[in-house]
Amino acid sequence: MFFTNYYSDVRYGESRPSAYEQDYGTKVVEDPDLIMDGAINALMGEFASNRYICYPFGYYKAVSLKDNDRNEVEKLIQELTGTDHEGISEFMDEAQVNYVEHALSTYPEYVFNTMIVDKNVSYERFKEIMGEIDDILGGGSSYAVDSLAFNFSRIPMTYEEALKEYDDSITADTMTGALSRLFCDYTGIDLALIPVFVAAAFTAADRRRRMTELVYSRKISSLRLTFTRYAALVTTMFIPVLITMIIAAVQASVVYSGEELKMHLMFTTPTFWLLPEIMVVTAVGMLVTEIFSAGVAVAVQGVWAFISLMSGSNELYGDITKFGLMCRHNTLYHRSAFMETYNDFVFNRIFYMILALVLVCAAAFIYNLKRGGRFNGIRLFGKGGILRRKA
Repeated sequence: MFFTNYYSDVRYGESRPSAYEQDYGTKVVEDPDLIMDGAINALMGEFASNRYICYPFGYYKAVSLKDNDRNEVEKLIQELTGTDHEGISEFMDEAQVNYVEHALSTYPEYVFNTMIVDKNVSYERFKEIMGEIDDILGGGSSYAVDSLAFNFSRIPMTYEEALKEYDDSITADTMTGALSRLFCDYTGIDLALIPVFVAAAFTAADRRRRMTELVYSRKISSLRLTFTRYAALVTTMFIPVLITMIIAAVQASVVYSGEELKMHLMFTTPTFWLLPEIMVVTAVGMLVTEIFSAGVAVAVQGVWAFISLMSGSNELYGDITKFGLMCRHNTLYHRSAFMETYNDFVFNRIFYMILALVLVCAAAFIYNLKRGGRFNGIRLFGKGGILRRKA
């Protein structure tokens, strides 16, 4: 992940925008007129073909509605356009139709460009209707309220805006701040899952190697033993992260050798960003393994990591909430978006550090119960497993 994504993405550096370029990219704005016009035309196209493209949990899905749901969507479109069933049929008859091949099938694609939302429909009501349609489609559609601006309200950036974005990255935190955020974005995806394998395997090692009784008989307290193992795991797994931080810092100093750089940001930001993630994922691995097994721990963390990755917004920058496992900022730009969520970012990382320590205390408590013979864990499968198929 580090070498194929981050390292390769930033190896050539960022150049100052030129006043003679023709394209400076786009920016997302919440323009009600743009959003309503774009959304109603897209919606009519998908309604006409009864083929809605959705991405529930980030995966592509073509949704075809049954008659009842299709009728519900049509009623909402009628409210949006101020027309009736016959009017919708007329619009469909006048639409441009293209035939698209997908896999082994061919389906019609209706193109609408002149549909408009009735002037009596307020923007707030429009968003409510879009939310209802997204619910009917099962979520993940282009009409989800928090995706409307991203999908239907993009406008070109001007030279001045592109220059400001560049200057914010260069002057506000001397490019290293931007580089450190991108580094953490890529690395954080890995760290939401990989540490649980190590923690689960290490926690289950006593039972697997038949050393449980020997370890139980030692004088060391359960709390001290658990925290010692936890500290060893976290420290060891942070070492490769530290190595990549050093490589990233060296790369930054070479690529931006002519710029003034705050090199400490290449270490302080990743440490505060990524260490809590390692801590909480490791703690989950230890606790769930003590209660169930290593396999269950991996499965639980895998589900959490997947949901966290796929539940973020379409804009992969400034996507930071108080309780999201992953903090996303997949760009060198948009520093202002990150700063808008900075307080949530600080709260999030501190929260997960505290949660990790609580989970380790819980793991120590469970371990002490097992050590005293008052709890033997919960097995799902195998001998005595609660889900084992009875003969």
